[in-house]
Amino acid sequence: MEKVNIRTYKSSDYEAVYNLWKAAGLYLSLSDTRKELHRMLDKHPELFLIAEEKDIPVGTVLGSFDGRRGYVHHLAVLPEFQNRGIGSDLLNVLEDKYREMGVIKIHLFIETVNAEVESYYQKKGWHRRNDIIMMSKILRTDS
Repeated sequence: MEKVNIRTYKSSDYEAVYNLWKAAGLYLSLSDTRKELHRMLDKHPELFLIAEEKDIPVGTVLGSFDGRRGYVHHLAVLPEFQNRGIGSDLLNVLEDKYREMGVIKIHLFIETVNAEVESYYQKKGWHRRNDIIMMSKILRTDS
């Protein structure tokens, strides 16, 4: 087994990354279009990490920072590369980047259709919050 290389996202990665997300079973929305993703990356492009083997993206994690908290989005690994520690490596590198930025707390959201991954995160030191209710409001439905 070859060790994967972790690097930051390049705009030329978009198609491969989008297909990786689909193959990994992520729910994708308007926020995941090239335009919206690149708009998000204008602030902290160093927080979007790609794991690659032989120059092929096999895993991703997308981070964001709102000035107060860090967020983890789209931790995904191609099914045939899962259970090799790639997701853990990506998460560890992202957490290190947040530490370097001085971030105190990071959050992630798990969709109920993907609830089985909660135990994965708990093993990595994450805990469920029962003191908040997350609410959303859609402001746009077009790209």
